[in-house]
Amino acid sequence: MKAFRLTIICKVLVAMAVVTGSVVSCIQPPLHLPGQELQMKIPKVETELSVIWDFEVSLDSAWYYGWDATDDSIWGHIGYTMPKSYEVHRYFKGEHPVSWHSSVDAFSIRSTKFRRYFQFGYYDMLFYSEIDSKDGTQVVVMNETLDSITATTTGTRGLSRSIFRSKATESSDTTGALGLLNQPEIFYGAYPENIYISPNLEDYEYDPVENLYIKHIDARLRPLVYIYLVQFVLYNNEDGKIKAVNGNAALSSMASSTNVNTGRTGNKPAVVYFNTRMKKNLTAKGRNCDVIGGKLTTFGLCDNEPYTRSGAMYAGSRSNLRNMLYFDLIWKNDGVKTYEFDVTDQCLTQAHGGILTVYIDCATLTPPAPGPTSTGSLFIPTVEDYDEVYWEFEI
Repeated sequence: MKAFRLTIICKVLVAMAVVTGSVVSCIQPPLHLPGQELQMKIPKVETELSVIWDFEVSLDSAWYYGWDATDDSIWGHIGYTMPKSYEVHRYFKGEHPVSWHSSVDAFSIRSTKFRRYFQFGYYDMLFYSEIDSKDGTQVVVMNETLDSITATTTGTRGLSRSIFRSKATESSDTTGALGLLNQPEIFYGAYPENIYISPNLEDYEYDPVENLYIKHIDARLRPLVYIYLVQFVLYNNEDGKIKAVNGNAALSSMASSTNVNTGRTGNKPAVVYFNTRMKKNLTAKGRNCDVIGGKLTTFGLCDNEPYTRSGAMYAGSRSNLRNMLYFDLIWKNDGVKTYEFDVTDQCLTQAHGGILTVYIDCATLTPPAPGPTSTGSLFIPTVEDYDEVYWEFEI
């Protein structure tokens, strides 16, 4: 998956007026003489958002699962979609750029143009795109304060199948298994800071076409939710010992929140559940194989810096967190067994989305032990009962 870029260019048209005695007149270029001191009313600002779309998805030889019409109908488009509307938060900071936000006003826009009055002084502005939920039920939750917004998701319920409980073995790695969160919907944000609305015309550029003085604000709209394509490549399954999957899979130690303003993720880990499908008789690295695949959306790694166009890599402090992929396989005798695989290194080198691949030699897999109580599908806890969860991961 190649890098992508979204950019919004905010062209701010500032209509100003000069007070000459008791007469107020519009400023024209002849009135703006060198060295002239002007007293201006509070400007009315017109902001034009130009969204420059420069996004590519490259499914090269490293992606074996493919993406057919059935995948698209289940999980949606494999890539990122164009925003249609935006939320805008305008934070006023007064006369000092390092001040805390003294006030905030918010509004929605469904086009690329809007007008607002601005006081003179410093502003931070937050733009984030609409959140489009496929089934109409948004899982992203926005928690707002005067200075910033933190995005989280709701907890998942009712996704586990044939749930079983047993004592967790000491070898089981449950690091980061603090509960199950829904996959967040894709959205993007831009946060230009310290925008100065000046009373001095020399800080603006005259546009003879618009006949207005213009202030330009550049803001790059970055993704706040990242896409991971996950595939499990099954070699040596010609005899069909692994006949299917039940769809259960999960990735641990992913961030449970992100700061919408800064794009930095939170340090509290969570398990993110996702669904998979199995396709048979494919080819990977020149060998016949079956491939299990799926798509996962997430805020990204814990305590991680946001995506930048330069492709900044992971820069956070993860302590001992490990990213574990958990997945169910159904054997030809209908036994179900949960397996795990460490993809920490893959996640670190693809901190803002990418392809996660697990290669499995079916000849080396240990089948489920016989007996009705020895099998069961992946146990997925909810956020509400994570502190009472027991995990068993057989390898």
